[in-house]
Amino acid sequence: MTDQTEVDKVLAEAAHHANSSVLAASDLAGVGDPYFPVDGSDLFTITHHTLEVDFDITSGMLHGVARLDIAVSADVPAIALDFGLPTRAVAVDGSALAPRVVPGKLVLEPDAGLSAGSHQIDITYAGLPGEVEIRGERSWLNTPLGALAAREPHAAAFWFPTNDHPSRKATYDLTITVPHGFVAVAPGRLVEHAHTSRVHRFRWVTAEPVASYLYSLVVDRMRIELDTLDDHGLQWVSAYGDGVNDSAPSARASIETTPTVCAWLETLLGPYPFGAIGGVVTRMAGPHALETQTHPIYGDHFFRRSLDSYVVAHEMAHHWFGNSVSLSTWNDIWISEGMATYLSWMWSEQNGEGTTDELFSSFYHLRAANPDYWRIPPGDPSPAHLLSTQVYERGAMAAHVLRRSIGDDAFISCLRTWCADHRHHHGSLSQFLATAAGVSKADTAAIMQPWLFARRRPDPPPGVLTPTDLEPPSLRFIRRTGDPQSPRPAGPSR
Repeated sequence: MTDQTEVDKVLAEAAHHANSSVLAASDLAGVGDPYFPVDGSDLFTITHHTLEVDFDITSGMLHGVARLDIAVSADVPAIALDFGLPTRAVAVDGSALAPRVVPGKLVLEPDAGLSAGSHQIDITYAGLPGEVEIRGERSWLNTPLGALAAREPHAAAFWFPTNDHPSRKATYDLTITVPHGFVAVAPGRLVEHAHTSRVHRFRWVTAEPVASYLYSLVVDRMRIELDTLDDHGLQWVSAYGDGVNDSAPSARASIETTPTVCAWLETLLGPYPFGAIGGVVTRMAGPHALETQTHPIYGDHFFRRSLDSYVVAHEMAHHWFGNSVSLSTWNDIWISEGMATYLSWMWSEQNGEGTTDELFSSFYHLRAANPDYWRIPPGDPSPAHLLSTQVYERGAMAAHVLRRSIGDDAFISCLRTWCADHRHHHGSLSQFLATAAGVSKADTAAIMQPWLFARRRPDPPPGVLTPTDLEPPSLRFIRRTGDPQSPRPAGPSR
């Protein structure tokens, strides 16, 4: 359900700040996402971001210049970008403009409006992203180690202007300058690196579109390693923060499983969709990981006991489910998190550490005595439970039921068809179920309804194992990975 109160609040702020009749609801109320209705905009598309950023670790100050190539589908009087930092100058197609600032939005209202077609917006800005709050949420993390911008569902608007919704993807060209001794890692390929005695400058370029929340930034004292994977011509990017000490060997061994995991995922999902691959391990992420595009970010927590290829399988699975094929709306989070979790279960089966039947049965019985657990449906968890354990665990259970109902061949065909048909775009749950139905000729909506939407424990499906039937491998998987959800990177909470 759309949070109309949030929409009304933002529009009231717009009226207070702008006092302009052209700032109608459609200009500021976002794409109408059921969970975050004021995020993004339907009035325009950003096709490309060119960002030049200078970040000072000591003060936490970020200076930036953003050039946005946008496409407007119809004549509009104004547009609103998602952005939280103070703006110093704005130009639209070379003409200076005084923007109107609404909390979390930067409203651009040229005298003649914006005509349908292509435009270029230049924005100069500076501020302390660690102090930015947008609708009660903070995202940018400053620490003595450096800085981290990697958080789901919002991270981008705290440090650059954008159209902040996963269905509004764009390509990026980022040049970032950081103090000497620090490394800055962002998605894509590293195409330039220069340094002086005072600063290091890195240029990261993405050829494939990125959802804004997946456009991460890590600034840390890191060891960065580059290579080319011969089989694919992919740029290999791995980086390990200096704070990753005792866990460094297992962290490295885990990240180096990425090409093997990726090759296995390709047999299920089709070709890897991006031009770079790897992983970043930093203490700043704590006990969290995020599927930031091309090289996910992992907290060293995952690797303190031993090698952990399961978190790698989860985050790399997202490169098909969540990254290449993004969400149409946030209430469809199951497509991303449930499927990534289930693919990590399949990776467990591949490695002989517990079959998907054992894992399904283990979690089904593990949660049996907790009715509150079953009251959160993974198919519509609510904003408050967007990244709850249920989205991951119950989501994976739903995927398993689908697989067992339609058979392995139809299930794999569904995954491959989905990833091919929506490559570098986005899709909805109803579209996913339609794809599954088209492949299997089964009533997939009816099959999935209780597992995705029931607020009670569904009846056990055929073939579920009893607790006494379960073999030790599934228990090894659970003990090894802990809570199977892949939690979000650290940062001030909402």
